[in-house]
Amino acid sequence: MDHQHLKELISSYHDGGLSSEQKRAVEAHIQTCAECRKEWEDMKKLEEAMKTMELKKPKPEVWKMYGASVYNRLEKRIGWILFSVGAMILLFYGGYEMVKSIVQDAATPLLLKVGILALLGGFVILLISVLRERLFVRQRERYKEVEK
Repeated sequence: MDHQHLKELISSYHDGGLSSEQKRAVEAHIQTCAECRKEWEDMKKLEEAMKTMELKKPKPEVWKMYGASVYNRLEKRIGWILFSVGAMILLFYGGYEMVKSIVQDAATPLLLKVGILALLGGFVILLISVLRERLFVRQRERYKEVEK
């Protein structure tokens, strides 16, 4: 392998992503080439320096300002609305296809068909009831501005 190719493999060698043959070739090259040995040592120093670094954590006031911004609230609401609509469409479509296949299957006993349909109907009614209740409570929450 030529010098340039081996130089390009040093990063992969450092990350442990080389075959044993490539690894031996890079190790031998590092022993004989001062330029590549310096690059290898610089990578090790950089890795050591990176281990000691930490991201600076924003102050609580910054998070409070971000959470209170109109854009952030609007973004979250739109996201939850789209997620909820998508989930409802998928649930109702899946339920529809399941009911259709059960009703059309002549081999399924009538009692089993009625039981499955009652179970699905009850689930849908309970789901809608819980969602309406949560929306009602959320709109009338007196302490939503109080911090924990």
